[in-house]
Amino acid sequence: MFKILYISRLEIFFLILTITLISCDGRDRIHKINAEVLHEGNLLNVFSQQIKFIPEQPIIIATDTILKNGFQIKIKYNSLENHDIVKIVKNKKNTITKVHYKNFEAKIEVLKDGNIINKSSISKALFNKFQNPDFWTKAIMQYVWIDYEASAKSNIYLNTSFHIPNTDTFKDFILKIDKNGMMQINQRNLTKNII
Repeated sequence: MFKILYISRLEIFFLILTITLISCDGRDRIHKINAEVLHEGNLLNVFSQQIKFIPEQPIIIATDTILKNGFQIKIKYNSLENHDIVKIVKNKKNTITKVHYKNFEAKIEVLKDGNIINKSSISKALFNKFQNPDFWTKAIMQYVWIDYEASAKSNIYLNTSFHIPNTDTFKDFILKIDKNGMMQINQRNLTKNII
């Protein structure tokens, strides 16, 4: 009259799997806002962070200058990819922006009457004796340029500037290179004009 029903283990597994999948439809999240759902999964911080690089692309500026006093100056100014200064900025909407300011260096080659007299690399490491170490961990090189007016027959002057991003803190330096290739570094003390 009645037949005995046999259920295999495979059928039991599929039955349990079906019940499990039907119960995972997300009804517990239907009345929550997206921020609450992300906060529960510890994903809110990941989506509220932005990463910004300044400059966005690698920079290389090469100049080759010949002066009438017999000096020739070759400067290759470039951004460094793995020497960033990171500043964390919190915005009004509780988003965090990590700004990576790339450091720079300049490779210079100075010739006098066609002969190489100086090959140097200008970076923060060359100037660390002029200021406390805290300044150098936060500062980046801004510029390197030739001071045409100060250069004379037996020497040339290069200027460089270092700046801490998003502050008014900066340091300027003068590099004097004589006709024998000897370099002398002095810090330029600038004062504000008061009217």
